[in-house]
Amino acid sequence: MKRFHRNLNIMSIFAAVLLALGIIFWQTLLNIAITNVFLNGVIIGVTLFGIGLCFVNIFGLLPEYKWLHAYFDGRADYGYNPKLLRPISMALHNKHIHITPTTLSELLDMVASRIEDRRDSVRYITNTLIFLGLLGTFWGLIITVGGFASLLMNIDFEDPLVLQNMQIAMAGPLSGMATAFTSSLLGLAGSLIVGFLGLQLQFAQNTIFEELTDFMSQYVLQNPTTNEKVAKISESAPVNAYTFTKISEIHDAFVDANYEVRDLIRIDGIYPAIVAIGTDEKMFIATLNNDATVLQNVMKRIELCFADTLEGVTINARVFYISNKDLHLNNPYIVRFASVNDLKRYLMKNENVRPKTKHDHEMFDAYSKYIGTAVDYLFKSNN
Repeated sequence: MKRFHRNLNIMSIFAAVLLALGIIFWQTLLNIAITNVFLNGVIIGVTLFGIGLCFVNIFGLLPEYKWLHAYFDGRADYGYNPKLLRPISMALHNKHIHITPTTLSELLDMVASRIEDRRDSVRYITNTLIFLGLLGTFWGLIITVGGFASLLMNIDFEDPLVLQNMQIAMAGPLSGMATAFTSSLLGLAGSLIVGFLGLQLQFAQNTIFEELTDFMSQYVLQNPTTNEKVAKISESAPVNAYTFTKISEIHDAFVDANYEVRDLIRIDGIYPAIVAIGTDEKMFIATLNNDATVLQNVMKRIELCFADTLEGVTINARVFYISNKDLHLNNPYIVRFASVNDLKRYLMKNENVRPKTKHDHEMFDAYSKYIGTAVDYLFKSNN
């Protein structure tokens, strides 16, 4: 955490210095900006957006740092919800999944790819500022060259007021030079500012990746296997980094749609799945498995389990499976989605309504605990 705070402090001090300079030299900056209000205004706006994006991204790393240190410090009640490290989080939380060195390498590669994707936006803004500065330079030069050409073509040396007319006509070309210099100045200054903040953000991202690599390497070395049962499951049904990533995307889709998501489970000790609970006694099990027999069996076990449920409560259960293969199942409660994005669109249209009153919260907590207990009995007991 010290390295994270150091990068954040550097960014904060740098932003404070920029703010102080802006307040002190506000009149000069205003004169520069009004030289070409449109272009310079765009450059200043993009710079402010880039600064804000850098701070949003580095504060977005805070839950990742807290989760990482809390988990490896042995604190089970950390209560943080990482997004960047979601595949790692789900892999570690499922005690029935053995992480092999190959799976670890794949997971770390995917985390590195996610980090790289977040850097691209800051890099794009930095390059955009340079481009806008160059655009202003050429724009100003065009105005300057065009103005001088028009001046020379229209000059009348026999006119006694030729010098006064030349002074008036020079205003156009000189305004072009002002546009060229001010836009170049603002564009380069903006790119340097956003680039420096982006560099501190990159240092913070590298810190979390390095610590994650160290922690995970120690974890795999210290946990070559947990027991014979887990080792047997891992050999017969390995879960690779791709599966963890897709499962984590399914997890985030339910969370974004305001559903309560339980821990990752494995159906029959083999197939990874997500259990999500919503209000109005809704329960969803989402999996990447496309085995018709398994899916039918899951739905049958759910129906038998919830046939006699809480008084006045009827559990509305569905099984979602993500696959390009249509199994032509006759059960209307087993729904196929061709991709995770299709599931996201469905959940956004069927977003869960959070409990509002105290009574609604109590009712939701009651059947949520009941469903959780039933799921543990149905599936985790078989892991």
